[in-house]
Amino acid sequence: MKKVKRLKKKFQNPLDGDSPKRGRPVKVVASAVRGRADNYRIWFARIWNEIEKQLLSAETEQEVVGAFQSVAPGNEEAVRIAPSVLEVLRDSGFLKRKRQKARINFLADSIAGLGLVTSRRSRDICARERRADAERHRILRYEYWIECSCGYEGHSLGHACPRCKAEIMFPID
Repeated sequence: MKKVKRLKKKFQNPLDGDSPKRGRPVKVVASAVRGRADNYRIWFARIWNEIEKQLLSAETEQEVVGAFQSVAPGNEEAVRIAPSVLEVLRDSGFLKRKRQKARINFLADSIAGLGLVTSRRSRDICARERRADAERHRILRYEYWIECSCGYEGHSLGHACPRCKAEIMFPID
């Protein structure tokens, strides 16, 4: 007997097939940008008093590199971040910040993207990651095991006895 051959239809747009990933490709890893920004915040906080005047008066990348080299000679990181630092120093948002800590944080968050993303996008990424960290770990509900004078033994409800509504007295300190 002869076998019947079935022809497979080739669909133009199969529903079950592996479709390519859609959307904009990721240029940077958000957690890496945030981690780099945190490292820059620590580094700038240590050296800011020595380099602030030199950075604010810098007009070229070489002056920015010179400011960093005066504090930490042989630091190759200064050469890599100099163009980004100069761009952020010229930003009107940087000039609006009067406090030292605000300027350090603004500069660190802005250059953490390493030029792969804009300084504004880098700040947005850092803010989103910090907000996500703040929301990630929190206590949603906590309970106390109580023994009440009414005879109830069990979990409290709203920091009170569920039977007689006697409230738990927390210590002041």
